Amino acid sequence: MTGTDNGDKIAGLLERAHEMRLKGLNCAETAIWALGQYWNNDLNTSYGTGLGGGVARLGETCGALTGAIVALGAKVGRTDPADSTKKALCYRLGQEVAREFKDEIGTTQCKDIIGFVPSGEGIQARWSQQFRTGGCGKAIEVAIKAAIRVMEG
Repeated sequence: MTGTDNGDKIAGLLERAHEMRLKGLNCAETAIWALGQYWNNDLNTSYGTGLGGGVARLGETCGALTGAIVALGAKVGRTDPADSTKKALCYRLGQEVAREFKDEIGTTQCKDIIGFVPSGEGIQARWSQQFRTGGCGKAIEVAIKAAIRVMEG
């Protein structure tokens, strides 16, 4: 696959990821879904449900970032507790994704990306607007592209 073909594949993937997000997936679920599609892995998006909004809407680590790291773990993580090689690989790749994400977005914190903590009374309308038009879309794209880049070297 040429660089252009791969770029087209990623652009199409990001477009479909935004469609899935607008259908109702949260940022973590979207990253997991997209990376599963890219890697031809049947990843269960439910693993990311509780990570949306910066871990259960607490505004902490961005769900797109944590979702991308969950997807990396599904791809290269260990199943044997004694497998320190896969554990180290997963940590290294996750750290690379987090560094790239922070370099591009400026933070790893959901509340800093969207400008508020996405929980509490009456927050749904504000949260919905930000999720559709704010920094979430860019964060999702950056997380997905960073995970693909670290896997492909």
